[in-house]
Amino acid sequence: MIPAVTTTRHHLLLTLLLVVCASWTYARSWDVAVAIGNEIEYFARNGTSMDIAGIDEAVELAGITYDDTTRTMYLSDVSKKKEGKNVSTFSNVSIFLLPEANFVSTPLLKKENRMHVDGMVFDTSSRTLFWVDPVKDIIAKMHIPRESKPGDPVVLHNLTGNSPRGIALDVCNSRIYWTNSNKSHPSIEYSNLDGSDRTVVINRTLIKSFYEPVAVAIDHAEQKLYWIDDAEGVPFNIGRSNLDGSQRELLLQQNHQQPIYLAVDNESIYWSDPVSSTVWAMPKNTKAEDNLIKFVSYDDPRKHHLSPAGIVTRDNVRRIDCATIKKEPHLSVLPVQPVPSYLITEKPDVTINSSKNCLNDGYLNKTDNTCRCKEGFTGSFCEISFSLSCHNYCLYGTCTINQRGLPECKCTGTFSGARCERDVCNDYCLHDGECSVRDGKPFCSCKYSKGTRCEELNDFAEICASSRVGLPNNMTSCKCTLSDSFHNGMLLPIFGALSGLFLVIVAILSYYVNKLRRRPRIKRHYVVGKGVTPLTSRPDNPCEITIENCCNMNICETPCFEPKLRNDVSRSNSKKKEEKNFLLDNMDDNSC
Repeated sequence: MIPAVTTTRHHLLLTLLLVVCASWTYARSWDVAVAIGNEIEYFARNGTSMDIAGIDEAVELAGITYDDTTRTMYLSDVSKKKEGKNVSTFSNVSIFLLPEANFVSTPLLKKENRMHVDGMVFDTSSRTLFWVDPVKDIIAKMHIPRESKPGDPVVLHNLTGNSPRGIALDVCNSRIYWTNSNKSHPSIEYSNLDGSDRTVVINRTLIKSFYEPVAVAIDHAEQKLYWIDDAEGVPFNIGRSNLDGSQRELLLQQNHQQPIYLAVDNESIYWSDPVSSTVWAMPKNTKAEDNLIKFVSYDDPRKHHLSPAGIVTRDNVRRIDCATIKKEPHLSVLPVQPVPSYLITEKPDVTINSSKNCLNDGYLNKTDNTCRCKEGFTGSFCEISFSLSCHNYCLYGTCTINQRGLPECKCTGTFSGARCERDVCNDYCLHDGECSVRDGKPFCSCKYSKGTRCEELNDFAEICASSRVGLPNNMTSCKCTLSDSFHNGMLLPIFGALSGLFLVIVAILSYYVNKLRRRPRIKRHYVVGKGVTPLTSRPDNPCEITIENCCNMNICETPCFEPKLRNDVSRSNSKKKEEKNFLLDNMDDNSC
């Protein structure tokens, strides 16, 4: 017989175990919720449908968000009034509240003229609901306390001309992100919850092929920003980056879809496609062999007459440990390599029967009715191009697609790295050494130093013995003796040039001196006394006449001749008279 105390203890333990199991089952009763028509369908992560809840007053649910603290779903209805003979598909409520405990909906905001509540997010810390209205071009918010009535809606951003559509909440940084789908100037922006610090994260300046972003999501665990870009033409792109827009990656380029809502969890990315009435999924950290997954398909018209819209993942809106997230380093030193487009493994509904179905010059293999694609293209119809993977991938080099379909960079100059983002010669060679790349590694050619990085300066004698011009930055002068190489290399040509110039100057001066010396210079003094009247005109009073260079004159102008006799200065007066008379006689003989 079992004692009563033991029985009671076992009963309490069993009861506690059942409560814990029930709580855990209730806490993880669903992982992904999808809005379609006027219903919300709940799924496990493997795609198994867990439950369906309907809102009778709703017609066309669109935006969806979840409050994990009160286990409440918020949904928006975007239906328009369309009346027929017997039916009227119109909801006069824009926002509903749906508790998970009883699935009884409560209207929160009535529909006004031209109101169109699209994407929604809920901030649990401030108890504030945010939404975008692409018709009025606004972002609005409303305070929803736990027990009292909700507040009035307030316009947070007036975005006239910007076409806001998708919205996401960054819990740890208290920001909201939204997409601007205006095709002339598309962008992804964020602001604080109070509307301050509005900042553009991504636009066409950063991504040239950026065309029409329609959805955005925040991965809190890895601090990443995800977006869907409805690219111009057939394809669409799914990309991601850091929260500030850096380290951008192209995760997927796909055709024949029109995704409008986006969500992420710890493992996967989800998006809804109204073209195929399907919710698609793919691994968040993708690999080349990964494929797209049909998470849920609503292509049966008997089940739903509308397409899937808003998606919410429970892991990404649960209680976030922001303190732990901010301590963990999420940004890697090098950008993550982008992953090429992923292929749908399911066979297409259209049977290939001619080569015109193979796009981009693909070849039809009639044996198995499949396309053989040219290099750079893939897909069932060769519709997917790998060229976008190379767009802005290699920073300083050329990009090619390898055999695995991944982009590879061939770097130019002194750059290296997976994306040629690092200059290996930057500040590598010291003391003015010249850097080059050999076998992918930096190599220094030193001038007046030595070592692998030119880190060891030579002594002064070696530096001064060099014939190179220039000194190190930390040397201003050089005192040393001239070497033989310096004599032979510099002094001899200078000395020879100066000697030749000196000889030319001496020759020129000698020529002019010799020429001047040949010219006669005659200087005579004649004293003419009174009472003598020569043939030439002379003054009446005695005077002294000086004659220079008169050889070209005639005798009538100047008595230019040498007397036959010249006596000393101390000769007598009689002798002087005789000489004067002799001079006058000679002048008479040479009359003009």
